[in-house]
Amino acid sequence: KVLISDSWLKEFVETGATPPEIGEKLSLCGPSVEKVTKFEKDYIYEIEVTTNRIDAASVLGIAREAAAILPRFDIKARLKTDPYVDSRFHGQGYETKGQTPVKVEITDSSLCPRFTAILLEDVSLKPSPSWMSKRLEMSGVRALNNVVDISNYVMLELGQPMHTFDYKKILGQKMNMRQSRAGEKLITLDGVKRDLPQGALVIEDGKGRLIDLCGIMGAENSAVDEQTKKVLLFVQT
Repeated sequence: KVLISDSWLKEFVETGATPPEIGEKLSLCGPSVEKVTKFEKDYIYEIEVTTNRIDAASVLGIAREAAAILPRFDIKARLKTDPYVDSRFHGQGYETKGQTPVKVEITDSSLCPRFTAILLEDVSLKPSPSWMSKRLEMSGVRALNNVVDISNYVMLELGQPMHTFDYKKILGQKMNMRQSRAGEKLITLDGVKRDLPQGALVIEDGKGRLIDLCGIMGAENSAVDEQTKKVLLFVQT
């Protein structure tokens, strides 16, 4: 399930439809909106997204659905912007000079065709702005700090999972993406010790420590904390 606030959705889709109308029409043709709940001056959509429609598991994804479905019921709706196709949102890229901050290895290219990371220095952990914290919490995600919250915010808005590492905790400044071996263990960010099955996608550092359970949850041993000054922002596609 995904939880999306109406105010967040309306940043991407323009329509005069009321939240109950949007919920009803989406359920008839697309993702099932199980509940529309009023929250203060806003509304929250509780949406069931099936595994074959992962493209709809984000604010942008639901906005696309609404812009396509509502006009079929003679309700005006249009997508205001789509960051994936709008050239204004496309970066020009960065040129890497000198030594790269971390060495990346992927044992099998079929596991992950693209691995992107950028090092952010002189980071100061602070509470996120109240508007961001509120949106995250309305989406069922606990606000923690500006670094972690930004990665969660982008994931919820655009459907692109992201992860943040404390760069100093990546021993040997190396990240090797591979499949887990049966019996391996990892303590995730929630403090739970996990017994990994064979074939899960993981990342180990230069000392052979598992530091990420990819696409699911990061490891406790590489988490950003109050002493973090260098953050490795990581995206895999």
